[in-house]
Order: sequence, then structure tokens, then C-alpha cells
Amino acid sequence: MPFAGAARGAHVIALLKSLRNEVDHMAFDVEYDVVCIGGGGSGKSAAYTIATESDLSVCVLEKLENCGGSSIYAEGTCASESSEQAARPHPDYPGELPEGAHFPTHEEHVQRYIDYSHHRANVEVAKAFAYNSSETIDIYKGLGIEYTDVTIYAFDQPAELYTFHRPEGLGQHCQDVLERACVNAGVDIFTNTPAQELITEDGKIVGVVAQDADGNEMRIGAKAVVLATGGFGNNMEMVEKYSWIPNIHKTHYQSVPTQNTGDGVRMAEAVGAHLKDIGALMIIGCTDGRTLGSGINGAGYQPNLWVDTKGKRFCNEAVANSFADTGNTIAMRDDGIVFSVMDEDTVTRLESGTGSAVGLGDFIPIHKTMPTLRAEIEEALPDGAAFKADTIEGLAEAMGVDVETFKAVVEKYNEACDAGKDDEFMKPAKFLQPVRKAPFYATKQRPSILVSCGGIRINGNFQVTDKDYVAIPGLYAVGMEATGLFGDTYNLDVPGTANGFAHTSGRLAARHIISTLA
Repeated sequence: MPFAGAARGAHVIALLKSLRNEVDHMAFDVEYDVVCIGGGGSGKSAAYTIATESDLSVCVLEKLENCGGSSIYAEGTCASESSEQAARPHPDYPGELPEGAHFPTHEEHVQRYIDYSHHRANVEVAKAFAYNSSETIDIYKGLGIEYTDVTIYAFDQPAELYTFHRPEGLGQHCQDVLERACVNAGVDIFTNTPAQELITEDGKIVGVVAQDADGNEMRIGAKAVVLATGGFGNNMEMVEKYSWIPNIHKTHYQSVPTQNTGDGVRMAEAVGAHLKDIGALMIIGCTDGRTLGSGINGAGYQPNLWVDTKGKRFCNEAVANSFADTGNTIAMRDDGIVFSVMDEDTVTRLESGTGSAVGLGDFIPIHKTMPTLRAEIEEALPDGAAFKADTIEGLAEAMGVDVETFKAVVEKYNEACDAGKDDEFMKPAKFLQPVRKAPFYATKQRPSILVSCGGIRINGNFQVTDKDYVAIPGLYAVGMEATGLFGDTYNLDVPGTANGFAHTSGRLAARHIISTLA
């Protein structure tokens, strides 16, 4: 349910629209100093900062019935040199802490973005985020959020920085708290109100055209507009146009019900914004038609034997330690389908033994058992999301792959498991689990786009710029709408980046607006 601010704002606009009918020379239905387009973490952070640190008026336009955006699915928040890190003698870690594990400095934080992106990151943006990231943690703590641990996302990924701050209640709770704080601070929130275009005058942003909940056009005057619509990850036409992965727009399965359709990208481009490094996507592998946290996806996501639709093995399955790299690996198959193959011993281990060998954050905690796995597999058999057979040949036929090719792959893989050494793809021995005991199983894994990773070029003040890197007056982009941190892939080496950047960029954009308008 929308908070009271939505109803209050809607009443104000209804009143002013009726007045506009009588005074037809009025340029706008309503005017605010600042309009934030998008009610996710970045948009609400910008609005909250405006409302609490200035006397400027501010509203949020959210096209859906409720605010939250992609941030409600976030598990942790990235920050360096935070108060939570300072309060701990060392990072939180299950078991013996790896040698050299430490909380990163701001400098290490920035450098990882530069290195991972192959120097495509914007240093101004990376520094602005990293050096202000710790304040995001303190602001949420001030709103009552408690952090349970500060760690990494994948415990077998030694390259990760210990920046992942996990809040009690995760993303949904944080967004509820932030929305309530916005309303209490006087932010007007309009839900079911999609923004459609930006209004310019002499090259400057002066307002927004939106559609109200009844489908009527409304013109909102503004001295500054913050684009925070979450990118274009759910717009397959844009994905096809911009992504470097050839068929992802055809093979994508939407495992998370977001609606990031590129509204901000489209509006920014229409007023001369430069779209730069726009093709990066945050992709995750998921069992076809299932949720990320399901037992069957937990099993399919493991570094089992993976084969493509030709029945061939194609990678070191330990790539599962990074969901971003896993997503790319699956998406690069021509048809976007990978079969994750298990035998009876593996299913038993996952269901009631040692559990998962690799984790997927809070969706699939490491070493978690999956007690409903067999039932979920049986349920998935009719729609082709899972397969089961008493022989390897039968499993190949069920999956629709070449029988002889698949038999040879399984035999070679089992030999590597027996030897404890994978000469073909160099998978670590601890992940080499043979496929030998019947019955045999497989799940169908597909790529799922969680969110796009940037696109609208910005400077270090989060101002949208043109192709000459000149700021467009009055226009800002924040969160996953903005570019500056990524190359061609989401950077899981710095876990929690998407959520941390959303909140920090929103706040910093707001402060720059305050400095220019107040």
C-alpha cells in the first residue's frame, strides 16, 4: 500500500489541475524544486536527502502501484571504511578466515572498479561512490536498520573485497523504512504515475510530463530532475539493441518481477544525453520457470557437470562462485540453455547431506540443504525444467541431446573425478562429483537479467552529460540508470555494489542539487 504521502500529493495535483482549467495560461499543473523519477532505492535516497537537508520541495514519481524498485531484492550494501567494519576485528566468515582477508580502504575499493572494468570505469564516479559509501550505512543505521554481518558474497571467491553489509530484513525491509522516512520528511510520492518525457527550455530541464493514475497527462515544473528508473533490463528491444550478448533478448527468463523498461534512458537520450557503456547487464543463471531461492535452482546452480544442448561440456563449472560470470557463461550459449547434470548421490547430498557446495547469497546459503528437492524435481518434469532417467542414455534422450556425445562426456568427466584432476577445464578437485549412480537428473538453466548496469553518461556530480561530457543543466542520473562503474559485466568482486551505488549516488546527486539551488 502507498504511504500517506502518495495520497497527499495526488490531492494537491488534482486541486491544481482543476485550477489550471480555469487559468489556462498556467504552464504547469504543479511545480516542485526537484522531481525524482523512480521510487527505488536511488530515487528515494535523493528525495530523502533533499527533504532533510534543505528547504527545497521534492516529489517522487513511481509508475507502479508501490515503490521499491530492484532494491527490494537486494541482499547487501557495498561500503568501504564503514563504522560497521571499524567495529569488527576482521571480516565475518564461516570457518577459517582466508589469509590476507581484510576490510578494504577507499583506495582499494576504487581501484577494483578500474581494474575489473579494464579502465572503462569513470574515476570521478568511482571515487565519489567509494569515498561516500560508508555514510550510506550510517544513514540507514540512523533510521533503525541493523547490520548482521560484513563479508563477501561467494566464500570461494578470494578476489572479492569484504564490502558486503547485510542488513536485518534485507532489501524489502530497508525500502519500507526509507519510504516511511521520506513521507515523514515531507516528500510527496505519486504512485501509478509514469513519467513520459522531460520538458526543456533553452537547453535546460524545467519539468516533466507524466501520466496520472487516471491516465491524464500532467505537467510538473522542476528546477532539477533526477532519473532513477532502474535502467532497461526488462525492455528486450533495448537489450537486443545494446547488449554485447547476441541472443540474450530471446533466451532471457525473468526470475525477478521487476519492470525496468528504459524509461529514463529514453527520456535522457531525447534531450541530448550521451549513452556510454550501455550494454552491461547483471545476469544470473536460474532453473527455467523457477525462483532464485527454490531448491531446484539451488541444485541446478551448483558446480555439477554442465552440458549444452549438443550434450557437450563447455566450461569450468566452478564459475558458479560468481553469479555474474555464471550468467554470462550461460547466456553465451547460442540458445541460452544449459543442463546441470546430477546423479542420485549428488541429489542425496544436496537434499539431506552437506548441502550446497557454493552459495548464492541469501537465496541459496552455502552448505544449505534442500529438503524439498526431489519433490521440486518431480514437479518440474512435465514442463521440461527438469529431467530424470535410469540410464545416461535415457537422460540424454530426455534432454534432447546427442546420446553418444553425452555418454562420452560423462565417461570423461567421471575419469577426471576419479583422478581428482580436471585436465579439460581445470575445475578444482573439491567440486568434482561423479555422475555414476542411477537415477540420473538434470535441470534446465537459463539466463535471467536482473538489471542493466548503466548507460546514461554522468560526471562525478551525477549530472547527465552530452557527448562532449558537458552537463545538461538540471538533469541527473543515479543508480543503475547511470554509467561509471562497469565495463561489460557487473562487478561481483565488490559485492553489494548495485545497492550501495543506488543509495549513495542518489544522496550525492541531491546534495549537488542543493548546492546549486538552495
